[in-house]
Amino acid sequence: MEASLPRHPNLEHLKKSAKRLLAAQRQGIPQCCQLLRRLHRFADSTDDEILAADVSLAEVQHVVAMHFGFMTWARLKEEVEGQPEGDANSLDAVGERCSEEIPEYAGAGVPMGIVAALNHAGVEIDFMEFAAASGWAFSFGYRYDDVSPAHMAVRGDPSADGPFEVFAFLPLQYGFDFEMARTAESGNLWAFVNEHVDAGIPIMSEHMDGGLITAYREKDGRRQLFFDGTVATGWTNVDKLQPHAVYALNKCRDAESPDTIRRLALERAVAKSKATPWRGTPQGLAALRAYLSDVADATRDFAEVEEWLCWAAFERLMARRCAEVWLRSTADELEGRASQLVQDAADHYGSAFQYYDRYRSEVHVGEPTPARRERARTPERIAVIAEILELGIVAEEAGAEALAQAVSAL
Repeated sequence: MEASLPRHPNLEHLKKSAKRLLAAQRQGIPQCCQLLRRLHRFADSTDDEILAADVSLAEVQHVVAMHFGFMTWARLKEEVEGQPEGDANSLDAVGERCSEEIPEYAGAGVPMGIVAALNHAGVEIDFMEFAAASGWAFSFGYRYDDVSPAHMAVRGDPSADGPFEVFAFLPLQYGFDFEMARTAESGNLWAFVNEHVDAGIPIMSEHMDGGLITAYREKDGRRQLFFDGTVATGWTNVDKLQPHAVYALNKCRDAESPDTIRRLALERAVAKSKATPWRGTPQGLAALRAYLSDVADATRDFAEVEEWLCWAAFERLMARRCAEVWLRSTADELEGRASQLVQDAADHYGSAFQYYDRYRSEVHVGEPTPARRERARTPERIAVIAEILELGIVAEEAGAEALAQAVSAL
């Protein structure tokens, strides 16, 4: 699959990428072979044959051009030179990569970055499908005095499968594992980015709302990374990176079959909706009930936990729209009773989303900082929003039950 050029590509970086690819071939590094097979003469060659061959700079430049969808290096150069230089402060709408059907608060950030990375690696999947099949659109974690489940970590302890691991599941089914570099270790980080970008592997980061690092350069004595983000794009100094770590997707095994991935994803949706507490924090439907209890409690001051309120009420709950869309698509691929039950689940999750969206609208006024503008929590207001949230949770409970019956019927 061809990769996309950054919105503001850098020709010097592309030249350096070609030279590093050539150096990797001459040093016998097998990771370069997959890219070099784009050359006709290497299409059927083994790694050993490619690494032993005499490869020219012109050939690796041709490989880089084809990697980005151009027939020749000259055509790639022409395209790059006709584009403006990147600007780290330029902003793009989140919707640029999102379907118009995706709710505003469905959660862009890291999941959008993983979707882009999977697409880059040849996996055809969109955000709605990823949000659902990963379990994100069916999960929930909540405790009023603990904001940690709100963090969108790519990977934590996969054996625990708590809120931190929700995004590790689906890439693993497609045969990819995460490799991490800590941003505090600047030397290792720079080498990590160089190695993976030169190999055509984008780096994921929570910086700039889950942007992919697709290029690097040294300019005016500063090391800079190019972000192709869902909210912002452009060059950023390495020492300005905000996240704790960055990640690369590396192929580790063959992908499971589509039927297996679908079955596992449905089983995971049921498991995430009924998940047991994680380190004392309720998850799934129990977490929704705990959240409702606190929403209905006039003594709770959500102004003290406004970031968590925004996360829980708007990003996680809006993802139920993704659950609905994916379940309808999945029902079309099944037969008999299982198909009808998945369709019923889709109907219930669709109703839940409608109630949650009403709840979001009632809780705050204006965009885009909802909790900060929350309406006064008078008894009258609490009664209104608690009732709407209750209806949403009841619909979701019915959806989870239908889904559990569907999985049993498979």
